[in-house]
Amino acid sequence: MKRILVLGAGLVVKPLLDDLEELREVDLRLATLNVERARALLAGRPRATALEVDATRESELVPEVGRADIVVSLIPADQHVRIARACLDRGVPLVTTSYVSEEMRALDARARERGILLLNEMGLDPGIDHMSAVRLIAAVRRGGGRIVSFSSCCGAIPAPVSNTNPWGYKFAWSPRGVVLAARNPVRYLENGVVVERPFPDLFEHPRLLDVPGVGRLEAYPNRNCLRYLDQYGLAGTRDFFRGTLRYPGWCSTWHALAELNLLDLEPLDLSGTTWAEFLARRLSPGTGRLVERVARRLGVTPQDRVVMRLEWLGLLSDQPMPDRTASPLEALTNLLESRLRYAPGESDMVVLEHRCVAEYGDGSRRLFTSRMVSTGRAGDDSALARAVSLPVASACRLLLEGRIDLSGVQIPVDPRIARPVLLALEQRGLHVEESSAELETESRSGSVPR
Repeated sequence: MKRILVLGAGLVVKPLLDDLEELREVDLRLATLNVERARALLAGRPRATALEVDATRESELVPEVGRADIVVSLIPADQHVRIARACLDRGVPLVTTSYVSEEMRALDARARERGILLLNEMGLDPGIDHMSAVRLIAAVRRGGGRIVSFSSCCGAIPAPVSNTNPWGYKFAWSPRGVVLAARNPVRYLENGVVVERPFPDLFEHPRLLDVPGVGRLEAYPNRNCLRYLDQYGLAGTRDFFRGTLRYPGWCSTWHALAELNLLDLEPLDLSGTTWAEFLARRLSPGTGRLVERVARRLGVTPQDRVVMRLEWLGLLSDQPMPDRTASPLEALTNLLESRLRYAPGESDMVVLEHRCVAEYGDGSRRLFTSRMVSTGRAGDDSALARAVSLPVASACRLLLEGRIDLSGVQIPVDPRIARPVLLALEQRGLHVEESSAELETESRSGSVPR
């Protein structure tokens, strides 16, 4: 009997458990501090066990790792390196959905020496985006194309029918993760020039995409995507961009939050303060109603949609702030979580789209598009939960079957991972559709059409 240790019982874990439960020779162990949540998820699963484990305590973590054949970590990314070290000590492969940190990358040589796989970025974004990208790139090259421009954009948003608030967004995963991700500086390639944009400038001038069946979305740059140029085999391309998708208005609103100093990290004593009082103190001295002062600070009218979103959220109200010491970002996160929720029966949506421009020896140019649109029921069976956890489940199956002959710190750009996992996802309803169209020849740029 093989044993898989799953760390974390959050909103994306249920589809993973559903998938791996089909394997009769596998014992699932779900370890978390929220053991009641784990027991509820495992009800009716005879080959699964809930464990109360604090992954920050080696005395609790290491013995469970040592008893496992595979470890899956779905807990916050800042804990993955500790878990990876425990896996290396015990000779157990690790699968995570998080970005590879420098600390994780530093474990590569040791993992290769020991022949242990530390497979990261095995979710949706990052994850399915990598696998579908390398498949598309390989197909274009087999057809004789030279790739001059590549963009990849992904987002988890409410399905159109459930897009019912002015923000055009509801949380299907960690609100803190969404908010903190907004602060990351970005780097991408445009017309052969490296573009670096710090927070909050990254929200200026978002790209617009029209997605069939969804409508118009906006994309803002995601982290430092240049690290993937070599891994995608695209060194020398003129344009390389990875972005996050949202409904229109998201970027202007988040730029406004930064302008109002609501995304600051410095802890403050918020006791006895309302949101209106707090916001007023963070504005320059002036007269007039608070809504007018906010609008002046942002350079818009009080009727502007950004101001209306801030009002709807409660930032200009007498609603009390947390009665404790907290950063403005932490307080904002709590407010967003309370307001941007899915109601029972509502649907979320995952949208992933690659656009690739290739040039050919006869001077022609083609646009290749790879797109996945998936809708689910918000909650434990959301589209986001499936898209994040089913790639992990597929990787676990490949490891159990001995079909991944890799070691070291890896992400799923190797065809030995990408091909079988994408096939498994297709069988589970996550379809990535590919198409192409001829473009007019342009000598000045190969930029992806926006």
